[in-house]
Amino acid sequence: MGRPSNIIVVTEAYQKLAESFYQYQKRLGYVENSYKARFNYLNEFLQWLEQQGLLDITQIQAPEINRYYSYISSRPSKKDGGALSQKTTHSHMRIIRDLFEMLFRSGQIPINPCSTLNFPYPKISEERTVLDQDEIKQLYQATETAQERAILSLAYGCGLRVGELVKCNIEDIRLREKILIVPQGKGNKRRVVPMSSGVSKDLANYYYNERDELTKGRDFKPNQNAFMLHSRGGRMNKDTYNKHLKKLIERTGNLEMKEKQITVHSLRHSIATHLLEQGIAVEQVRMFLGHSQLETTQIYTHISQKQLEDLIS
Repeated sequence: MGRPSNIIVVTEAYQKLAESFYQYQKRLGYVENSYKARFNYLNEFLQWLEQQGLLDITQIQAPEINRYYSYISSRPSKKDGGALSQKTTHSHMRIIRDLFEMLFRSGQIPINPCSTLNFPYPKISEERTVLDQDEIKQLYQATETAQERAILSLAYGCGLRVGELVKCNIEDIRLREKILIVPQGKGNKRRVVPMSSGVSKDLANYYYNERDELTKGRDFKPNQNAFMLHSRGGRMNKDTYNKHLKKLIERTGNLEMKEKQITVHSLRHSIATHLLEQGIAVEQVRMFLGHSQLETTQIYTHISQKQLEDLIS
């Protein structure tokens, strides 16, 4: 299960708890590559409880968890001796929250002690470029091939990350069921993305009418299962996706759009904002995007609110 050798949990009850948490993580959809870090964090918490003489997990309450938060926020990094980043600290506490959520759901504790606690998610400083819905329509109108529409429908219509676009395979797209499978998203977590009829139609049109011609390129390999191929028949990479998008932006003739720092990932930011603007619940948008933390999705509510304020100011 990837337990680190330098973190040893000696209490049998805590060892069994770690095993239960392992099974719980599998049910949540995490894959093996992500277990090690999560178990590092869990075992450090369990070891800390042992050191405090707290050997019954059902007796742990908010004050003890806050004490652990103070500890993990101030302890030096084991890598370089510096302070832990806010993101790492938050990840530690998210494991604790998941642990007590598991105990609460299974009826082992009557109240989740984390329910009243707030561990601030680190603010994201990078600028998020968001296109409005009219600009998205202009991009679709500028397409000249089925492949170009399919690229927009994967990046915008399905809200995929750039890495997920690159890794997308034929078997991941279920046209009949109108779903797209992301086998290993961020954090190696699997998710299922629903596709609208329009998105499904765009992907089918590319797959059945244009992809076969691309397989004749010199880079195509007989076992190549990439859904999106570049002009030479190989798997399309990040740069090629962005080149296609840049061509579409040029064709729109929209000078304001040309001045924006737009990348394929901007389309993901845009669909997130548009879904929230249409009244879709934040939790549903979180699942659609594959965010681990609700706080990440809530960033888009701030963007959306700012846009609304700009409209009425």
